[in-house]
Amino acid sequence: MIPLRKIENIFSVLTGISLAVVFIVTFGQVIQRFVFQLPMPWATDVIRIFFVYSIFLGMGVGVFKKAHLNIDVLVQAFPSWAKPWFDLLSNVVVSVFLSFVLYFSIPFIKANADQVTPYLLFPMSYIYMIIPIAVSFMVLFLLLDTAKLLVSLFGRDRFTNSGSR
Repeated sequence: MIPLRKIENIFSVLTGISLAVVFIVTFGQVIQRFVFQLPMPWATDVIRIFFVYSIFLGMGVGVFKKAHLNIDVLVQAFPSWAKPWFDLLSNVVVSVFLSFVLYFSIPFIKANADQVTPYLLFPMSYIYMIIPIAVSFMVLFLLLDTAKLLVSLFGRDRFTNSGSR
């Protein structure tokens, strides 16, 4: 099994590559259009594809690094004993939201199966396939992190020796 740290690194590298492609193609499109007065119509398709990938891969990196949305002022106001409970609540809320995203992403991909990008004629369903892939890894990470939090909150003995007394 691939360790989650490697998956996080893969997501980080792919996010960086996607953003670099978006930057390079956008810069090239601007130069091509304003310096040479020649449009690059295919560039819009490439930018759209890599922008979508950078968003969902970047979301994965954010979840892996626990950098997703939270209210730091509120968390800092909690006493130290309550912070793990807030982390647990945060994991549950984000997991539920991502589960809905995962559930609805499959019909979304199927609904776009017959659409292609205007210039490259690349199937949109292949582009949107990143949604369930990235979200699945995010949910998996959150579930593992939730299990780790539960063990730290309730102690390892409670989970391993629950029926031995």
